[in-house]
Amino acid sequence: MNKYINLLPLVFLAILFLNCKSDSKSNLESLNAKTSNNQVIDVITEGMEFQMVDSIPYGWNTFRYHNKSHEVHFFILEKLPAGIRIDNYKNELIPPFKKATELLLEGKVEDGLKEFENIPAWFSKLEESGGVGLVSSNTIGESTIYLEPGIYAMECYIRMPNGMAHVYYGMLKEVVVTEEKSTITKPESTINLSISSTEGIVLKDSVTSGKHIFSVHFKDQIKYKTMLGHDVNLVRLEDFSQIDTLSAWINAADLKAFRSPEPKGLTFLGGVNDTQAGSTGYFKAKLKPGNYALISEIPNSKEKGMLKTFVVSK
Repeated sequence: MNKYINLLPLVFLAILFLNCKSDSKSNLESLNAKTSNNQVIDVITEGMEFQMVDSIPYGWNTFRYHNKSHEVHFFILEKLPAGIRIDNYKNELIPPFKKATELLLEGKVEDGLKEFENIPAWFSKLEESGGVGLVSSNTIGESTIYLEPGIYAMECYIRMPNGMAHVYYGMLKEVVVTEEKSTITKPESTINLSISSTEGIVLKDSVTSGKHIFSVHFKDQIKYKTMLGHDVNLVRLEDFSQIDTLSAWINAADLKAFRSPEPKGLTFLGGVNDTQAGSTGYFKAKLKPGNYALISEIPNSKEKGMLKTFVVSK
């Protein structure tokens, strides 16, 4: 009986694929037209995929992420080392991570940790290069980041209810950043903040209702237990009593956490994903009156000063 239960996520994904397949071609044709017309790169998720053009210019790029699925998602762009392509990622990096996850979920900690020894050496040379932060179902997140020419992996590693990462189910795409330069410039921010391992998230401006562009300056960057660095995500809360729930859920170092769906009462509105020290990314948000938090997807975000709450008044 259990083996059939374990197949349910795959059956669900197959149904999603069949429902979305007929629309994917027209969506991609539309995305190509939009990208050439207004310099905004539209990314669409309807199931467990990224629908997006395959190549973009280097320099400043604005990504508008339409999460049309029933799951919370994000995407991070990782610059691959020279000579590494998405097939290497799929065939050399994903298998040991997936096997390790399976073993750890079974409680075989020693075997799971040993599986990490099979991770290819080039993994340490990946450069986290930003992306759109956490975005709830039927929500749009928009971020602007600077990208150098090269080959990038785009992925989402939020977990399914069974604990397996979305990337294992298809949320992985190769993006080529060409030698042609983007024609857009960096946005003019209305709210400025910084993030670092020593100071946490520092909000430098008061926040009012309406449309805003947040700038996020990464003063430094370090690796945490998740093997990744810090980022900034904007979330609207029904009540501040949910702060501890939010902090616990976003801790990806806990295999029982960071699973979809997100806790009720939380709506993620995007942000800027992990990027290199010294860089600045931007994200757009329309704020209505209510309770909000800026939070980093790291262990013990509250204790590290990487959870900042604020209220937007009427």
